[in-house]
Amino acid sequence: MSGVVKLREVVLGATGSQNPTKSPAENFVYVDVAAVDNVEKSITGARTVIGAEAPSRARKLIRRGDILVSTVRPNLNAVAQVPSELDGQVASTGFCVLRASDKVLPEYLFYFTRSKPFVNGLSALVAGALYPAVSDSQVLDQALPIPPLPEQRRIVDLLSRAEGIVRLRREAEKKASELIPALFLDMFGDPETNPKGWPEQRLGDIAAVVSGVTKGRKFGDKPTVEVPYLRVANVQAGHVDLSVVKTIEVLPQDVQQLALQSGDVVLTEGGDFDKLGRGALWEHDIPNCIHQNHVFRVRLDKSIALPEFFVTYLQAGKAREYFIRCAKKTTNLASINMTQLRNLPVVLPALQAQQSFVNRFRDVRSIQSQQSTATGKAQATFDALLAQAFGN
Repeated sequence: MSGVVKLREVVLGATGSQNPTKSPAENFVYVDVAAVDNVEKSITGARTVIGAEAPSRARKLIRRGDILVSTVRPNLNAVAQVPSELDGQVASTGFCVLRASDKVLPEYLFYFTRSKPFVNGLSALVAGALYPAVSDSQVLDQALPIPPLPEQRRIVDLLSRAEGIVRLRREAEKKASELIPALFLDMFGDPETNPKGWPEQRLGDIAAVVSGVTKGRKFGDKPTVEVPYLRVANVQAGHVDLSVVKTIEVLPQDVQQLALQSGDVVLTEGGDFDKLGRGALWEHDIPNCIHQNHVFRVRLDKSIALPEFFVTYLQAGKAREYFIRCAKKTTNLASINMTQLRNLPVVLPALQAQQSFVNRFRDVRSIQSQQSTATGKAQATFDALLAQAFGN
């Protein structure tokens, strides 16, 4: 078989269903859309649920080798292949389950669901929709180039080798990222117990802490300037993500007061719990970049505390537990205010000890940069091979 066919022509039409509530005392493993890592393209968050508490969407039977395609927000490409340990378990009805027939290799099918023609084809179907979702039928209508099985095996072998290199690079990046917190604990001990007896001060006594600008302000006839600004989405744990930088209209004096400088630490006010008190070091050359009101700027007195030390301290348990303890909380959200942030207790080793840590911090950052570059090159190679196999 060769040429171009619809997916429905090479997958099994009936993949089976299961209702866990019929066995209320038995446990099963449930795979919902949130369980799929759309970067790794794997199932990372499957959870065990008792039948009596099964969600109403837990109805699709899955088998080893099946490809799960999220039908919600198809542009995010949340797809994964079912591993052997999840054979016979249950997935959400938010997935289209593709089970390969003898006309196509499951792995070939999996790589196709990650290609641009597949992602773009589904995304075009929901363009402009308030709730972007496709049906199983629309997934099955996508066109698949299907060469003979030996050629499919060759393509799968090539792509799996290239993806293996990407995976190794990502693992190396992850290990490098774990070095800095480990160095911190080795040099200073756990700040929660402070075994080395370092002195402690309030953040407000060692740094200038300010909030940013509010979006949507009205200025009347006052002259304004358009500048780049940092949002909560830009501030990740330990780094600033500048993949998308938006601009905002502000007064000239806002720029004078709030423009970020190298060595500033930016810290999130809140949002969902993982965004609470998330801090990163500003090391970027973006003139006149300011920050929004949900991001705090911390400018340390460097004769007392060094930025690299402080941004790593924010990831330690003591700071994290302080934020969670004093934050204003709702069901899924939490936030801290200026007073609470200024009252953050900071354990302060001697400046010489901090400087020794900073030297190692910079060495590790250099390694991380090299690893990131290598990962990017490996990913680009994989993407090019995927495009060669399935088109752009």
